[in-house]
Amino acid sequence: MKYQTSCLLVFCGVLSTLGGCLSNSKGFDEIRIFLDRNADSIVLEGENGSKLLVSPRLQGRIMTAKVGKVESTGLVPLETIEEGETHEHFNNFGGIDRFWIGPEAGQYGVYFPPGAKELTRNNWQVPASFDKGAFTVTEKNAGRIRLQKEMEVTNLRGVAFKTMVTREIGLIPSDALDTELGIELPSEISYLGCYSDNQLQNTGEADWDPAAGLIGIWILSMFNASDQAAVIAPFKTSGDQSKPAYNDEYFGKVSKDTPERLKVVDQAVIFRGDARKVGKFGISQERTTGLAGSFDFGKNLLTVVRFSVPQTMERYGNSTWHVDQEDPYSGDAFQSYNNGDNEKPGEVASDAFYEIESASPVRALRKGESIRHRHAIYHFQGPREELEKLGSKLLGVSLKKIEEAMWPAGS
Repeated sequence: MKYQTSCLLVFCGVLSTLGGCLSNSKGFDEIRIFLDRNADSIVLEGENGSKLLVSPRLQGRIMTAKVGKVESTGLVPLETIEEGETHEHFNNFGGIDRFWIGPEAGQYGVYFPPGAKELTRNNWQVPASFDKGAFTVTEKNAGRIRLQKEMEVTNLRGVAFKTMVTREIGLIPSDALDTELGIELPSEISYLGCYSDNQLQNTGEADWDPAAGLIGIWILSMFNASDQAAVIAPFKTSGDQSKPAYNDEYFGKVSKDTPERLKVVDQAVIFRGDARKVGKFGISQERTTGLAGSFDFGKNLLTVVRFSVPQTMERYGNSTWHVDQEDPYSGDAFQSYNNGDNEKPGEVASDAFYEIESASPVRALRKGESIRHRHAIYHFQGPREELEKLGSKLLGVSLKKIEEAMWPAGS
């Protein structure tokens, strides 16, 4: 993947005219040219100049999107991509939709060596099956791509899983927004919608047993960080009220350690997406609405993510970093991660991103059976007044109230 790319050094480029830019991204066409030289790219053309960029070679990722005045909504780390699949723990090639398998940690986690006695950054390892190698394109047209790849993972207990993964990636036209989100697109708003429909099939010789561990689909959206970006995660008031609405104890406890970074506004968890401090929270199947999103006040960019949530309660893989979890099937259906540099607290991480993530249940699949999970992204860019209306309708909370809570006057 090594090429001369001095003219494509990572910087904010076109986005520098938009307030709050932290992440290092060039324009959409420059990213496409770079990927054509260092990996591959497929462009899906949306409406009114919006575009979607997919790379089968980079593990079938949706790399980024162009919408309105925003040239690139996703982190695309050019230097890391140029270096190739050479990184010890994780080839972080970015992307607004990448496929992983969960759970991450615990006795049934698949990101640590079998038999590990402790779970640390030093022995954390993304499985090679989805950290390296291309997806094969099996079908392609103007608005949709189908890809597949065989994968194998082994959990902490030494149990191996053989699978076939299929991904369908496509555009969501604006005339489908009524069905998708129950809205009509305002004429002043630029829009790009996309989805991945993912299938994980048990191709091994045995049925999967909950007593030995189960796996499922995990989709992660890596968006450009900003000092003016906030993740918005609504939650249901129904369910067991004795339990907290969210879990923020993945890496310390965010609400206790840095309460200014995570707050509840109305019925939504609000979390800074500035890449200045590592943190994460999640919401269970019982409490998630199946919708989440973010708003970048500097770019006037509203992002909404809609993901599959079963109607009946199911097992979810627990990804908290403990070797022996009390309940390995009490994981979260939704998660959000903010990157940071632990060596330089408060400074922007070199990979300046935050993530919005969703997971499928983990099921005891019989040989040949499959599980599916859909993760859809809707980008809206334009006048703040119109985005305020959309944000309130879709996510149930006022953008103005979020801004006042996360960045109070005089702070």
